Amino acid sequence: MNVRRGQRLVAGAIASIGMLALAPAAHADDKSVTTHVYKFYHAGGFSTTRTGEIDFTVTETRDGSGLVDVKGTLSGHNNVQGSALGIKMDFTQPYVVSGDKGRYELKGSATLQSCIVKQLPVCGPSVEVTFNAVVNFAGPQSPATARSSNDSVFSIYDTP
Repeated sequence: MNVRRGQRLVAGAIASIGMLALAPAAHADDKSVTTHVYKFYHAGGFSTTRTGEIDFTVTETRDGSGLVDVKGTLSGHNNVQGSALGIKMDFTQPYVVSGDKGRYELKGSATLQSCIVKQLPVCGPSVEVTFNAVVNFAGPQSPATARSSNDSVFSIYDTP
């Protein structure tokens, strides 16, 4: 009787090991998150002096089957020259224009407006800066781009 019981335990253990081999891998559901920060700076006024920086952060989520999700955020700050000019920045956070498991496109914008003196309610010209990022299912990713609606007022440059 003890021999049969032992045989059943061994048979049960072998069956359990066989089931583990057939079970899906635990790492198949693992997700990897990658974040890219693209830095742009704006030049305001009549020269190409840097007046501030805008960061476009693109976060990709992938799993075993490929690209799952893409999110983006815009943030920025003025430096000493931008603070002296009183440059205001209003952000429209990036949103997905189109997307599926093969390709996502993010678009966002910032409105830059300069004031000669920050405390005055009357402000100078403003521009709309459009940010764009395309994240592909596979292959190398292209860097994000930014374009100013009026380069003579606020030029936008990327930083290496």
